[in-house]
This record gives sequence, structure tokens and C-alpha cells, in this order.
Amino acid sequence: MKSLVRRPWMVLWLAGALAMSGCALGPRMVDHAFEFDARNDSPGVEILAFRYGAGDYLATHGEVTAQYGLPPQYTGINGPMRLGDTLYVKWRLKATGQQFEETVDLKAVLPREMERQRIHFVAQDRTLFVYLIDPVPRPADWRAIGPRKYQYEKVTQIHPATPPTAPHR
Repeated sequence: MKSLVRRPWMVLWLAGALAMSGCALGPRMVDHAFEFDARNDSPGVEILAFRYGAGDYLATHGEVTAQYGLPPQYTGINGPMRLGDTLYVKWRLKATGQQFEETVDLKAVLPREMERQRIHFVAQDRTLFVYLIDPVPRPADWRAIGPRKYQYEKVTQIHPATPPTAPHR
């Protein structure tokens, strides 16, 4: 058996194959959107921190800081970006000061085909709702759920498993 050192092309091929497989393991780039609007969807709640995926883009993460105070209470970003594996949200009820936080495993609930889809979260009381919004008209046999501004689009609740009884706000 000849050593790999005698065949440098084999070493280069092996190194390239390993490098390419490493790239394939990371989050994939997908043209989609991430957003929330606590001002309209969650009037009794303050968002204290949020992070969608790795939080590479400014609009995909925020937290309370001494310099700026609360993170934005609404955000939206769309276009080609890394598909998030998780969504972390920390919120406070304005009336009681109670704080809650939750991390949702998106890998387990997002469909394989995410092109043009929108991930939208709503913190309402003690519950974090996460919706997947498909920008197509809502079928007549689908119940309107999620943020009221999307009641005419195809909305699927991906977290928690039990949907609310009415649209938010």
C-alpha cells in the first residue's frame, strides 16, 4: 500500500472533501423573514431579550443594556440569511413585573422548505407563541390564528402545540 505522501492529489482531495462536509453541517442560507411586534401584539409585555439563531444580524438579537435600556420592542428582517436553529425570548409582564424566558428548538418544528416564510413570535402573558407565516391567502377551511395583521394569510402555529382560541389583538 502506498502512502498518501506519495500521492499529493489524494491529500488535497481528502482535505477538500472534509472542508466541504464541514460547511454543509452549519445553518443553511434561506430567503426568509424573522419578526415580532410587542407594541401591537403584546401590549402588556416588555421584551427584555431575544435571539433568533446565531444572531448574526442586528435585527435578530437584542437585550437590556445599561447604555440603551430595553431592546427594540419590534423588529423585522427579511432576505437571504442563516436559518435559525433556536429562538430565545425573555419577557416581563408590565402589570406584575414577573419575568419569563423560553428557548424554542426550531429545528424540530420548521418545515424543510422555508423559502419566503416568515417566523413571527408573540409573548402573551406566560406563553410564548411562535408562528410560521406563508405569504399565500389563507385557505377557507383554515382558522385565523396568530397576529391579527396576518389573518388573511396562511398561518401555522409552531409553538406551543395548542393554538390560542383567537388571533392576538
